[in-house]
Amino acid sequence: MVMYAYRRCFWKQTVRFKDKSGCGAMDHVRVHPKFLHSNATSHKWALGAVAELLDNAVDEVGNGATFVSVDKIINPRDNSPSLLVQDDGGGMTPDCMRQCMSLGYSRKNTNTTIGQYGNGFKTSTMRLGADVIVFSRCRNGSVVTQSIGLLSYTFLRKTGHEDVVVPMIDYELTERDGALRPAGDGLRKMVRTTLDDWHSNLTSILQWSPYSTEAEILSQFNDLGWHGTKVIVYNLWFNDDGVLELDFDSDEHDIQLRGGAKQDKGKPVQAQLAQQHIANRYHHSLRVYASILYLQMPPGFQIILRGQPVAHHSIANDLKFPEQIIYKPQIGNNKDQNKETSVITIIGFTKEAPLINVHGFNVYHKNRLIMPFWKVWQDNSSRGRGVVGVLEANFVEPAHDKQDFERTAVLLRLETRLKQMTVEYWNLHCHLIGYQPNTKAGKARKQAAAPPPIDYPAPIASITPAIPLATPPEPSNSADLPSPATGSRPTSSVPITTRSSVPNTEWKPEGPQVKPEPMDFTPDLSKRPSSASVSEALHRLKRQRVETAANNSHPTIPEEPQTAMADTNMSTQADESVLLHLVEENSQLLAKVADYEHHTRKLEQQAKELELRLNEEKERVVKLQQELERLKMSREPQPKQLVDARKDDGKKLTVDTGRIADTNHGVEAVVSGTIVPGGTSAPVTVPKVVVKVEQH
Repeated sequence: MVMYAYRRCFWKQTVRFKDKSGCGAMDHVRVHPKFLHSNATSHKWALGAVAELLDNAVDEVGNGATFVSVDKIINPRDNSPSLLVQDDGGGMTPDCMRQCMSLGYSRKNTNTTIGQYGNGFKTSTMRLGADVIVFSRCRNGSVVTQSIGLLSYTFLRKTGHEDVVVPMIDYELTERDGALRPAGDGLRKMVRTTLDDWHSNLTSILQWSPYSTEAEILSQFNDLGWHGTKVIVYNLWFNDDGVLELDFDSDEHDIQLRGGAKQDKGKPVQAQLAQQHIANRYHHSLRVYASILYLQMPPGFQIILRGQPVAHHSIANDLKFPEQIIYKPQIGNNKDQNKETSVITIIGFTKEAPLINVHGFNVYHKNRLIMPFWKVWQDNSSRGRGVVGVLEANFVEPAHDKQDFERTAVLLRLETRLKQMTVEYWNLHCHLIGYQPNTKAGKARKQAAAPPPIDYPAPIASITPAIPLATPPEPSNSADLPSPATGSRPTSSVPITTRSSVPNTEWKPEGPQVKPEPMDFTPDLSKRPSSASVSEALHRLKRQRVETAANNSHPTIPEEPQTAMADTNMSTQADESVLLHLVEENSQLLAKVADYEHHTRKLEQQAKELELRLNEEKERVVKLQQELERLKMSREPQPKQLVDARKDDGKKLTVDTGRIADTNHGVEAVVSGTIVPGGTSAPVTVPKVVVKVEQH
């Protein structure tokens, strides 16, 4: 068993194939079976290979797919576990089945489909196991076809083939009375070459697949309905320890990778939080990875993993103090294309910050996650701790394994801009999670927040047409200048919900301004002016300015159109600058109010804790006083309880209390109590007895 496990280890496939090729000239390019294995090495991660099969099902949403099911089944030939991936998409015709089994063929050439290289099915299935069998049913009008294909590395290796040979057979059915009916007296075999070739393919499938009879093979279509596809990967690969790479036993509702991090309750709280975070769990859990695999789940579609639906998880909803930044990439020399392309990046702190050090950007391509938690910022300090972003970058091309992007100049510019976003966001918001604010960034914010000088227009008589229009002030700090590689604008002094990453000569709020939701307090932001109210106020100021110019006390001086336009533009720009400055100042005051409320709540909590501790100390003082009183009482001398004495007649007396006094011949005890004479049972009471006690 151990020897067989070693042979089925994916990363140790060095089997030699027997040479059965002839000496004649080749009339076509041949693909050796070893290429199936070498081609599958593009997938370093087994769960990434499973994601490829999920992508194929999601691409079938346009053909009616509503679900994809991933489960474990048992190989009836040797009772070993196999991987099942089934969907109810449009299925594949016999020609499409042959293209699917070939290398480089792809029918997916739309902007919405994920697959595009025609290689994902082969690489993913051969990465998960040595063999795969595919069942697909396709409906075309009243004709329904059933196709079966076997891509078996075991079959090619043991038979010594020098070419990739894929046995495939097809059946045809017809639709009658709303049900599937066999064509003629039975299932009609769709013969493409000769009937002998068809039976030869069937024989190979029965010999090397998990099913040994034709009836068992046809029974696999019973749960496919009118259309759909079923993929069964068997002879799954083992790891270096001789056990299955895929773990079906640790969680009955999940498929995990062996060697994943196990929860240890003895670890510190921060270590447990980091271990349970989705940024670490997706590495070894298919359920967690599938929950974040798509930016938005297609409507009416669901992923079912081992009988339980996978709940979609939005990473952006986990962020606190979120902010949206618009990034316009420079794709090429085409300016029109650059203007049309813009990306909204959502950035914020993870909800566990600053307890855990999780950071990075989750980059999607055509709704599919390519790079989860991409660590663009690497720093030994705490700067950037907890900063997480989400964006969809359709302007860069993913690699073949869909776990990375092609390293192009466009991607490098994106990486540089994401680094800048991380630093900018950290400098503006780090104080919200308990870190000291950046003083340099604060000074830059104050300088940027300073209102521009207002140049009030002179009377109309003194204005000449040569006066230029007012222009925005230049940045006061060289560090705030936009980068030519990234096209970022100067950092604003107030964190806004939407910021543009391209240089603007005149910036105005774009869209409604949304205040990020704080972690443990919610300031009242209902009075914050929106962009609509700002536009309305600006329009009102313009109208007042025009009315004032119309009512000017210089009717005799003719006013040239260009002069009036310059006056209106200058006054409008000045009013806009003042109003925008007031809006930013109002936002600053609201942020300060929120900080004060936060500190007030912290102080109230500290006061309650101190009051509780004070009451505990008071109770402790009372207990100590009581203990001290008991110690004092225990140290005082106690009266003698029993004194033994004898009278002249030898009678024994028992005295229960008394007072001791010195005499010349011993000790004289003056007592009062009960005297019991020897030999008598009844006590005799005497008022006073003088006894002699011998000293020792």
